Amino acid sequence: MINRLPNVRIGGENNNELYIASQLETNLKMHGFGGLRSKVPPKPPNSAWFHNTIPEQAMACTIQKVLQTINPPPEEIQQQIISNNSSGRGMRGINLEDYETLQIIGAKMIRIQRGNWTALEASEFFKYNFPCAKYIINTRSDIDSQVASQKHTFKGKEDLDLATFDNIKHENDFLAQFTQYMGEETARMIYMEEWTKNVAQLNEAVEWLGFRNCQFDKVLHNNKNGYEHDKTPINVGSGCLAP
Repeated sequence: MINRLPNVRIGGENNNELYIASQLETNLKMHGFGGLRSKVPPKPPNSAWFHNTIPEQAMACTIQKVLQTINPPPEEIQQQIISNNSSGRGMRGINLEDYETLQIIGAKMIRIQRGNWTALEASEFFKYNFPCAKYIINTRSDIDSQVASQKHTFKGKEDLDLATFDNIKHENDFLAQFTQYMGEETARMIYMEEWTKNVAQLNEAVEWLGFRNCQFDKVLHNNKNGYEHDKTPINVGSGCLAP
């Protein structure tokens, strides 16, 4: 539903790609690179680990590019950008950088709690690499219903092995801790049992994100019967404005 808001582009599942991207930092952490979150001094040319000075936040740009890569603009926009660039009219037509500046880009990160990191480590990664982002954490308070839902939807052995009360409680605890570490101005937890029955709660989250005059008139049921898409028309208001 969030993709119905103006200038929003939230990608679907991505197999925890941003956790994989976090390993670009940790892979070099024990070799004098300090996690690449601050300026890294150069190594001498005769050193086995030779490199020039690495600027502060250099890796953050790379990690942000990962998100843009797995969640690109619509193909028609891409084709217009290619056409403009090839004709030498890039600045007079659609320019990728200008277009993306107006977009609010995000991702559906349903496996963030399954990476080999703690909630604190995850929060530090996202705070540093996406300092202007906001996070909506959607969970359930009824773990028994969550277990039943996963067992009904997923049939693979790996998914069924994870669909136990203890595993899901552990994952929910991770998400609660992640929300706390991120802080109330950056992360907001919502409960599916509540907002699916009361659209006002979802609209409160939309307002918290910074949208103005935006009110969903109903709640859609995406992933109905597993993976079906709800095509019911939905209105967010004629005066809805992006942050």
